[in-house]
Amino acid sequence: MSALDTVLNTPIVGEWTLAQILTTEAANLVKIWEDSMRDNVEYGGGIYIKDGAVRPTVNHAKGNGNNMNIERFRTPPADSQILGEFHTHPGKQPKDGRPSDDDINNHWDRTSKNRALTHVALVVTTAKEPASGWGKYAFITKEYGVIVWEDAAKGVRIWAMPRLAKKPNFD
Repeated sequence: MSALDTVLNTPIVGEWTLAQILTTEAANLVKIWEDSMRDNVEYGGGIYIKDGAVRPTVNHAKGNGNNMNIERFRTPPADSQILGEFHTHPGKQPKDGRPSDDDINNHWDRTSKNRALTHVALVVTTAKEPASGWGKYAFITKEYGVIVWEDAAKGVRIWAMPRLAKKPNFD
């Protein structure tokens, strides 16, 4: 199994994989990113699966400028589990379009202190340099995250930050 297949097809919560989450929710996340670009503000939220449901639900809210506190979305609604948390970057991220150092460090701090946290953190960003030919899934090996979905025509990427095995190094 390739590294990309492992990231996409390893169960995150129950039987839910990142590939399943993206299949059902990528279009929804892109719509929220488009709202973020229009409003020039971060949006964020949670992706949840209700016990026995076949499709996740997404709850989201508008942030405050360049900041989005997603803490309130980390507690799932009753009879649900959290599959992922996400926030958008409306064109204000590092020049390579990746999640910010703060995003990565905050994810590291949370997951290294609580081994029970298994949900994925997603960051929806502008694709600074369209990676034509990547198709639906792209993969960039980095210690802090992978691009798992891209729409080059719209200029949007969805990054996934799985549980990090070691503290990221930005050097």
